[in-house]
Formats: sequence, C-alpha cells, structure tokens
Amino acid sequence: MTFKLDTLPQRRAGKEQGFIQAILLFGIALMAAILGGFALANRSPTSQTDTEQAKVNASVALKQGSDLQTGVLRFGNDFGSSAITNTMDFSSTTNQGLFDPAARYASPQVMPASAFASSNPIDHPIAAPSAYQAGHWYLNKATAASAIGTAAVDPMAVLPDLRSDVCARIDTMLYGASAIPVSTGALSDWANATTPADGGISAKAAVAGWAEGCVQTSDGKYVYFKVVQEN
Repeated sequence: MTFKLDTLPQRRAGKEQGFIQAILLFGIALMAAILGGFALANRSPTSQTDTEQAKVNASVALKQGSDLQTGVLRFGNDFGSSAITNTMDFSSTTNQGLFDPAARYASPQVMPASAFASSNPIDHPIAAPSAYQAGHWYLNKATAASAIGTAAVDPMAVLPDLRSDVCARIDTMLYGASAIPVSTGALSDWANATTPADGGISAKAAVAGWAEGCVQTSDGKYVYFKVVQEN
C-alpha cells in the first residue's frame, strides 16, 4: 500500500512566508519613500529661499541702478551732458561728485551682502576703493554698449561680482530670459576705481540694444551694468 503525504500544511506555510515577504518588501519601500520625502522637504525650503532671495536682490540692484541714473541726469542738468563723461565721478567732491552732500544728486547705494559671490563682501556706501571689493558700485566710462546711440563710450554704473542666480534673475526680469551673455572684459576691467577699461560688450549681439543687464566676465564673474548716459 502506498501512502500519500498531505502537502496542504506545506502549501499554507509557503503562502504565509510569501505574504510575510511581501509585507516586508512593502514596508522597506514605504520607509524609503518616507526618508526620501524627508530629504526633499529639507532641501525644498532652502531652494525656495535661495530663489526668493535672488529675486529680491535682483530687484534691489535694478532699483539702485535706476536711482543712480536719475542722479546722473540731475548732474547733467547742472553741468551739461559732456560733464558726465568728462568730469563726473562717484565721490562727494563739490561740482564733480555724484554724491556732493550739498547738491545731493544721488545717495550712495548699499547692496545686501547676500547678492554677492564673494564669501566676505564689503557692504558699505559707494567709495573710491584702492582695489576691487565686492559690495561697491563703480563708474565705468570706458565701455560702449551694443547698438545704442553712437560708437562712443556710454558711462555706466557697474555692480561687480554678483551671484550667478542674481545675475540670471536680473536678465529674466529685464528681458524674459535667464541666459547670461559673456563679455570679453575681465572683472578688473569692468570695476576699477582708478582706470576702468572696456568691458567688452559693444560687439556682442546677445546684448544688442541693452541699456542695462547682467553679463559674465571673461574670468567667470558676474557684473550688472546700467548705462547712465547714452552717447
């Protein structure tokens, strides 16, 4: 006589083991999803904060540039347009400086430190520093804009060494695109307290017609310029 073993308990045990394994796998997947969510949640506020900060800094830069241009126009009304190119500077010197305390053509502008790429930006009113320092506005009279007026240089207020996201936000606010054109001039050409040089945008089609905007320098820095007098 042949006896056949009852395999039902074995089948039940196999099913139970498979069910337990499925639960374990589901639990592991759920835990991974939860941990991933926590990581994303921790990153999102920082990313959102950086984006909002870039928007604010870009808006402040545009406002300050506009205020400086208004002051330059007032200076020109008193001394003539040629004086803007020939004699005006960013100082408090009487009959010469944009920040003449008696005439008050414009006030020194201070940008938030968070706008700059430098880890230790100097954040104080416009001065005539002996060397480049982040946090200053500069006056550049050696650069011609692209496709604006004649081929003569256009005096510009220059804000050097911005963060790349602030630079991109400025161009987005002005022209609807975040692509940052590249100039042929280095940062030291754009922003130099004593002998500024050509920033190198006059032949750049990407900035044709720009009276202001943010560009990348030849040495990988970011500069916002505002034409304060079109020539």
